[in-house]
Amino acid sequence: MNWKILLLTLAGTVGAVPASAYDYPLLDGRCDEYQSMGAELIAEGDAISVLLFQDADYVWICYALPAESYGTLDLVVDSPGLTDPMNLHVSAQLGEWRADRPDEAPQDSNSDRWWRIDGWWSNAVSFNGMKETDEGPRLNFQSSEGRELQLSKARFGRGIWRLRFLIGMVHDADAGMKRIDLPLEENERIVVEIF
Repeated sequence: MNWKILLLTLAGTVGAVPASAYDYPLLDGRCDEYQSMGAELIAEGDAISVLLFQDADYVWICYALPAESYGTLDLVVDSPGLTDPMNLHVSAQLGEWRADRPDEAPQDSNSDRWWRIDGWWSNAVSFNGMKETDEGPRLNFQSSEGRELQLSKARFGRGIWRLRFLIGMVHDADAGMKRIDLPLEENERIVVEIF
C-alpha cells in the first residue's frame, strides 16, 4: 500500500468532516454562540443575563453588556476545589484573591499581584491607546460587548458552586455608569451544579 496516498486520503477525510463553528465558546467577549450550544441561563438582572456552558473539564460563563459599557467584574466563587471562596477580578487586568481578604488585592495598577491567576481566564477590558484631556494624556479603554470567563474544573472542582457577580461600569442612559450585583442581596449566592 502506498502510504502517501493513504495519508492524503485520511487528511482529505478529516478535512471533509463538518464541524460546528460553535463546538466550544471562544473567549472573545461575545455570547451569541451560547444558546446554540445549550448553555444554561443562571442569572438575570437589570440589562444583564448570565449564561453558563460546561464540558468535562471546563466551565464557561458569559454575559452581554449594554452599549457603551465596560463590564468590569468581581466574581466571588465558592466551590469544592477551593479552600476559601475566591474573588476573580476582571478589568484591564486580571487578578484573584481570597474573597474575605480584600487586603490581598493589588493596591494599584503597577502591583506585581496582577496576573497571578490560576485555572481561569477572561477577556479583559481592552486598552485603546491614549486620549488627550485637559489634565493631559490619559489611558483610553474600549467599551465591551460582553465579559466571558473560562474556569478549570481541575482547580475549582465539581459539585455545587456558589457565585456572586459584581459587574461594574455598566452604562445606563439615566444614571451614567452603574454596578449590577447578582444576586442583589450581599449574603445570597447563585447556586449551580458542576458535573
